[in-house]
Amino acid sequence: MSDSTGKSWSGSRTIMAARPSIFLPALAFLYWSLSVPSWLLAAEKTAVLFQELCSVCHGVGGKGDGPSAQGLEPKPADFTNCQAMAKDSDEVLLKIIKGGGQSVGRSTVMPAWGDSLSEQQIRELVKFIRGLCKK
Repeated sequence: MSDSTGKSWSGSRTIMAARPSIFLPALAFLYWSLSVPSWLLAAEKTAVLFQELCSVCHGVGGKGDGPSAQGLEPKPADFTNCQAMAKDSDEVLLKIIKGGGQSVGRSTVMPAWGDSLSEQQIRELVKFIRGLCKK
């Protein structure tokens, strides 16, 4: 095809045809991120938070077997032990995460995260920790 000057503009059509392929991955990601339920994104963020803050002592799976657990006394809690976890209410777990182990008369090695995490993040961590106990 050519314009009124006689120049062919088929090259510009090729460029125009290539442009959608540049944007398709971005559009697909945008569609995916808008269609993913917010609770799923929150759960993923909480899992990452657990990995970053808690797994060092409590282990990736929450068994109390993280890389730093060997030298600790008392040993970090095993969140997969349903019987042991049933002894503490969500409010006690919230208090432990927020104020550290010493806030409820437990290990002074368990740090307080209340100055670093929001109330919502702490509540999400409690839910995540509860989910590690599979009956």
